[in-house]
Amino acid sequence: MNRLENFHENRADLQQFLGSLLEGVLSGDDLAQGAEATSKKLTRLVSCFPFLDMCYVLDARGRQIGPNVACARLSSRLAGKGDGEDRSQRLYYREAREARESVLTAPYFSTASHSLCVTVATPVRSERGELRGVVVADIDFEQIVALLEDDHRRQSVEPFFKGIYAIFSLGLLMVSLGLAIQAIHSLLQVFRHLEKIADTTPSFQATILLTLSLAIFDLSKTIFEEEVLLRKDVRRHSATRRTLTRFIASILIAISIEALMLVFKFAIQDPSHLNEAGWLVFSAVGLLVGLGIYVYLGARAEVMLTNGKARKKVEAAEAHTLSLQERKDPAA
Repeated sequence: MNRLENFHENRADLQQFLGSLLEGVLSGDDLAQGAEATSKKLTRLVSCFPFLDMCYVLDARGRQIGPNVACARLSSRLAGKGDGEDRSQRLYYREAREARESVLTAPYFSTASHSLCVTVATPVRSERGELRGVVVADIDFEQIVALLEDDHRRQSVEPFFKGIYAIFSLGLLMVSLGLAIQAIHSLLQVFRHLEKIADTTPSFQATILLTLSLAIFDLSKTIFEEEVLLRKDVRRHSATRRTLTRFIASILIAISIEALMLVFKFAIQDPSHLNEAGWLVFSAVGLLVGLGIYVYLGARAEVMLTNGKARKKVEAAEAHTLSLQERKDPAA
C-alpha cells in the first residue's frame, strides 16, 4: 500500500521522467523506415534502462508495428511476439492519441511479466500535429518506484535485516514457550495440592508467567509481522508510527496485566505493598496517555506534510499550465 501511495503522490514526476525517455527516441521518419529500424532503437533503449520490461510501437490506428523488444529476463517469453496485434482499445493508446505529451497508466497486473507494472505511451506526431504512431513501454513497478525513492541500496541489504529480525522473533517465541511451560507446571502444582488452596502463591505465579508469556509472544508476533512480513517505507511517518504504536501497545498490555495481578496479590497477602502496585498502575496510565499524545501529534504532522505536498503539486501544475500557454501564445 505504501508504494501505491508513493506512486500516486509522485505520479506527475514519474510521468515527466518516463516520458522524457521515450520522447525523441523515434521520429516520423523512423516509423516510415519500418519495424527493423524501430526495433534497433528500442533495443538500445531497453538495454540502457533495467526497469524497462518491454517496448513496442503502434501505428496511428493502434496496430503494433514489429515484434516486442523485451528485457533479458523476459526475452524468452515476449521477444519476437506481438507484431500486428490490434491495441487500439487499450487505454494508454486512446489517451496518447489525444495527448500532446506522454501519458502514464495506473499500476496494473501485467499478464506478460506476471507482476505489477505501469505503461507509458508517447505519441509521435508530424510537424502538422498529425499522429504518426505511439511508442509504448511497460515498466516494472517495483523497480521504478525504488529508483524514484533512491531505495535500491536499502533493498539490496533488506533480506539480511529481515533474517536477523526473524532470528530475534524466533528467540522471543522460544522464551514465550518456556514461560508458558513453567506456568503450566505451576498450575499442575495447584491442582495436585488442592488441600492447600488457601496458598495463592502458585496461582499468582502461574498467572504472572502466563501473562509474561502472552506479552512476549505478542512482541514476537509484532516484530515478525512488522519487520519480516511487511514491506515498509521507512520514510513515511505513518509506517514508523504504526510500528512504534504496536510495540508500545504490547508493552502497555503486559504492564497493565502485571499491575492488576500485583494489586490482587498484595490485597490478599500483604496490603502494606499496595502503594507499589498502585504506582505501577499509574505508570501504565501514563504510558497510555503518552501513546495517545504521540499518535495524535503524529497524525497531525502527517496531515500537515500531506497538505504541503498537495499545495506544491498544485503550484507546479499551475506553473506548467502557464508555461504551455506561453509557448502556444508567445505574444501573451
